[in-house]
Amino acid sequence: MSVIKTVRDFSLKESAKNDIRLAFSNAAKNYDTHALFQKEMAKELLNGFVLPVTTHHSPFTTILDIGCGTGFLTHGLSEIFPKANIFGCDIAHEMTGQATCKVKSAKSKKTYFLTADGGVLPYKNKAFDMVASNLAYQWIHDAKTAFSEAHRVLRPGGIFIFSTLGGETLKELRHCYAEASAKFNKDGLPPFMAFSEKQAVQSALEGAGFKNIFIETTKMIKTYPDMWTLLKTIKSIGAGNPFKDGDKSLGRGFLLKKMAEVYKERFQIQDSRFKSCSLHLATCKCIYATYEAMFVRALKL
Repeated sequence: MSVIKTVRDFSLKESAKNDIRLAFSNAAKNYDTHALFQKEMAKELLNGFVLPVTTHHSPFTTILDIGCGTGFLTHGLSEIFPKANIFGCDIAHEMTGQATCKVKSAKSKKTYFLTADGGVLPYKNKAFDMVASNLAYQWIHDAKTAFSEAHRVLRPGGIFIFSTLGGETLKELRHCYAEASAKFNKDGLPPFMAFSEKQAVQSALEGAGFKNIFIETTKMIKTYPDMWTLLKTIKSIGAGNPFKDGDKSLGRGFLLKKMAEVYKERFQIQDSRFKSCSLHLATCKCIYATYEAMFVRALKL
């Protein structure tokens, strides 16, 4: 079954794209160990948005997972749709390599992986009944173009289901960066990634031609022993800032230290409601970080 076409890539400056590719490639080997939040989001996407459409939609025979990583959303899709041909693509070859190894181990014969950019899909028009994605679109610079690609490869009546991160994500970290920079007159980091607001996602989907758009957002609080652990967690899954336009001054380390101090002062908690801290909350204080989870469903009519 051929769904592949030849493409030329114009979605993002090659230098920024290479940074993304390299970061996720470096993280691929140990990705599943650290990507607990990604797995949590994938599970919610499958249970809350994919499963409900199975009861009132025509059979899904071909499904695409954009930004598949090591394949845990792909695997979930294959369990829900065991008769479907499921395709996964990711910009990082090492990620699709890990996903392919899992498929071989499971002896799955209907799951296929390809190294490709989600912003310029190498698939034919109207090739899929469903396009799904978990936490990938925040890495694609031009959302409207990327959504247009998803629209192009969907058949009429096809459904687009994905998760991404909203504008409130890591707002505490951005606050600490701004406060430390202003207070100590230091600048040594690139700007933090700007996550899209709900209305911007809605507009981009409408511009791409999607209809019946439904977007749900929810705030998720995660706790960490300190800011350094938060940054290490972000880095361990390849999720660094791909747009490296900031000043790389010698004050970088100093600014990070001041950020950690501000974070501890402003955003520290000791509250049993927060379960994700690995230490006993009765005897430890943790810092917290906000993630605005955004779940989206849209149709191609």
